[in-house]
Amino acid sequence: MRRLLASGLALAVAVLAVTTFARTPAAETAEGVLEACGPGKQKIYARDLPAAVVNPERCPVAGREIEDGGVGSVVPPRGESVHAEVLTTTGAEELEIGRREDGTIELGSVGEDAGVAGDFAKAVGPGECSDPEFTDGERRVPEDSALLYEINKASTPPELSTRDAVGAIRRAGARVVNTESNCRMGDRVPAGLDYGGKTNQKANVDGFSCKNNDENSVVAFGDLPSGILAVTCNWGIVGPGYDETVASDIKVNKGDVQWTTSPGSRSCRGMWDLEGVMTHERGHTFGLGHVSETGHGNLTMSTNINGACQMAERTLGRGDVLGLGNKYR
Repeated sequence: MRRLLASGLALAVAVLAVTTFARTPAAETAEGVLEACGPGKQKIYARDLPAAVVNPERCPVAGREIEDGGVGSVVPPRGESVHAEVLTTTGAEELEIGRREDGTIELGSVGEDAGVAGDFAKAVGPGECSDPEFTDGERRVPEDSALLYEINKASTPPELSTRDAVGAIRRAGARVVNTESNCRMGDRVPAGLDYGGKTNQKANVDGFSCKNNDENSVVAFGDLPSGILAVTCNWGIVGPGYDETVASDIKVNKGDVQWTTSPGSRSCRGMWDLEGVMTHERGHTFGLGHVSETGHGNLTMSTNINGACQMAERTLGRGDVLGLGNKYR
């Protein structure tokens, strides 16, 4: 989003008026407020807005939520941003919301649905060490201060031991921070991720939407809508280049998803690999966006988890590592 604004607000609005996704015509109230943002509407639907950069006078957002298909978030305060991602069993979706100090709203990843029919048991595309594709998100963890997170151990589902769940979550984070892969590319991330122990706090997620930033980073299991594996919320400070991520919550579905830390075992039936899913989510924490499943399915940041009882997403691919290295170089 910052790169878009660097070219000038006028140019951004002109270009974004012709978008690749369908938007409802931008009707206005008598006061000039967009109909999508009219009084009494607690939720603002991103695809009803005329462009990805919206003047605050035309869309009062205080205390409201912006939603795009299957993902949403409470609008952050001025000078702050939020990146929301919903990962399902059949795809994923992102939404980025930023507010400059003057209140201008910036949206990213609107209309980029990544759902597919069926379950990808086999990834499509080059091998993980041959595919250089990556998407550079507009945020990163500051290099001079490690992101501290805690785990709600008490929320662990009954099919997992607390020890196994915590171990999988910690290994996934370390893998991203240290850019561990089978491609022999070395550590490319100087930023840190520190485990602070257990907490009784819940992840700051309601349904498929991010709530207000409470400045804590929590991984917790909890109830999510059917079909969702996890929701990740990354809150940051708007910067002239990248936004600086200051908190990252991940909520993992406990209600109707079965988890495992041994996806290759003979006893695994319809269970999802916690470590693989968490590696994907930590990629978002450190600023990676999605790449297309079609053509890049062997990368951790592709939009699909490649089926139950497999661990392909645990290992970063060439593009995943290049994306992190590009951001933190």
